[in-house]
Amino acid sequence: MRRKEWLLLGGLTLAYAMIALYHLGSSSAPQSYWQPASAGDGFTVEFNDTLKLERMNSYGGVGENKFRVEFSTDNTHWSNPITIDQNYVKNFTWNVTNLDVTAKFARLTTENAGLMLQEMAFYPTGSDKPVPIQSVISNKGATEGIQNPIRAFDEQDKAVYTPGFMNGTYFDEIYHARTAYEYVHGIKPYETTHPPLGKLLISVGILLFGMDPFGWRIIGTLLGIAMIPILYVFARRLFGKQEYAFAAAFLMTFDFMHFTQTRIATIDVYGVFFIILMYYFMYRYYMLNFYLVPLKQTLVPLFWSGLFFGLGAASKWIAIYGGAGLALLFFLSLFERYREYHKAAIWLKNGIPKSKHKQAVNTDAQRKIVTTFPQLSLKTIAWCTLFFVIIPVILYAASFLPALMAHGETLSFKRLIQYQTSMYDYQTQLKATHPFSSEWYQWPFITRPLWYYAGQFLPTGLTSTIVAMGNPAIWWTGIAAVITSAFLAFKRKDRGMFVVLVAFASQYLPWIFVKRLTFIYHFFAMVPFLILCLVYVIQYGIEYRKWNKQLVYAYFAVVFLLFVMFYPALSGMEVSRHYVDTCLRWFSTWLF
Repeated sequence: MRRKEWLLLGGLTLAYAMIALYHLGSSSAPQSYWQPASAGDGFTVEFNDTLKLERMNSYGGVGENKFRVEFSTDNTHWSNPITIDQNYVKNFTWNVTNLDVTAKFARLTTENAGLMLQEMAFYPTGSDKPVPIQSVISNKGATEGIQNPIRAFDEQDKAVYTPGFMNGTYFDEIYHARTAYEYVHGIKPYETTHPPLGKLLISVGILLFGMDPFGWRIIGTLLGIAMIPILYVFARRLFGKQEYAFAAAFLMTFDFMHFTQTRIATIDVYGVFFIILMYYFMYRYYMLNFYLVPLKQTLVPLFWSGLFFGLGAASKWIAIYGGAGLALLFFLSLFERYREYHKAAIWLKNGIPKSKHKQAVNTDAQRKIVTTFPQLSLKTIAWCTLFFVIIPVILYAASFLPALMAHGETLSFKRLIQYQTSMYDYQTQLKATHPFSSEWYQWPFITRPLWYYAGQFLPTGLTSTIVAMGNPAIWWTGIAAVITSAFLAFKRKDRGMFVVLVAFASQYLPWIFVKRLTFIYHFFAMVPFLILCLVYVIQYGIEYRKWNKQLVYAYFAVVFLLFVMFYPALSGMEVSRHYVDTCLRWFSTWLF
């Protein structure tokens, strides 16, 4: 790539990085916690003065429990009891309880020892600053370690009056961010319905930046940023020109799903990231021929494809769907080499056909094909057994080591197998309903977007919302582009686009047979390949149908303007409720 091309790609990637990292999440959250030793443990809080209280906010860590809070003006007579259910939905997020009491004291009593209370704050009427605490006394005299209740009030500067997605978990972060935290601390993982690698990568961000929203989201966001240059390189090799590569990267940059799904701490971004890479390197292999280049040169992209397949499978099982497509492409490549071998063998035996006499047919080359095919094909298959079976199995099994070595777990092969059967049972036997679920055939039409987050405690007329959906200009035209690409690739015998179409089909078609609850975000793995199909059609239209480029530029302008238009609903930005309802909710099923 030339310097100008590097600058163009770098500028686009940098621009997206700035957008993606802006308001990603707070880097400040309570870190210490109070944890009772037994049921009935609690404490009494004394405020600096008798005050009218209107709100109590609590930030819970790992664990589930119910606790009761009562209030008093004299530390003798208690009233206005409130029971708080601190369950998994409230892990690592601020929970608000409205009050209407006058008190100088508050007393908390737990029902069991499962609670990790990381911070608590009481707010007086008319103020968003926590009430100053004069003392915190344990009801059982505990003053050491995590049983010391002062730990529930030692980070009042990090208390949040009006919580939102910026300072707590939302949607499935309640599972994955929590599990990543548990991996960091050697706790038996809570979420075991997917392989561990995605959560382990989330934990890297937590180790680097802390257990806060920025920490648990940053690694996925960085991989989302990296998808842009990776897709650029993929398209550059596929289409041969920088303008088409830039088009693919541009469409990826401004797709809604790509933006939303890589800024939330769930595991889909990791699976999709590795899927793109494993198909990119399989494409590199598929375009090579071991008769024309050294065998070692063909093995390099196979190794990388197999490695990323293993990492993808260890992140989410959707990569295993893609493994079927990789196998198809690999054996199809070998079949093509076999056809060349078969043709060469016939020519050497029976002589070159008269129809080929006018062509320069190298007899030595044909003889080399006949003599080397058995050896080269067997060596390739042997190496692929290592690349696509042994290494992925090792990576996949190794990803479970932190879970198997956690406190209370057993490091054994039997326990590893139990994890697999448990995941399989969950994926195949889940019986549940959800108001935002959708079927596989509805996804590309954006029939039912998935509402991730709805802000609360906002001024009248304002809203903060996050929705998972595709950019209509990309997804709706992409449906036609995939169909058109299949027709064109078959007609033109375009091997490169065949790889893209296999990738799309291998990620999409298995969902036809999935009977469990599904959502629109499951289409995310298909989006990169849908975009490549779009660019393929654009290239064909410009170079062979003489499309007016101004119309293509107008299309890209629409893609960008839609992203700008929907940005508030993708990012959680506070905007007018009227704007969202009148400008963004195009259909009655678009609820956000």
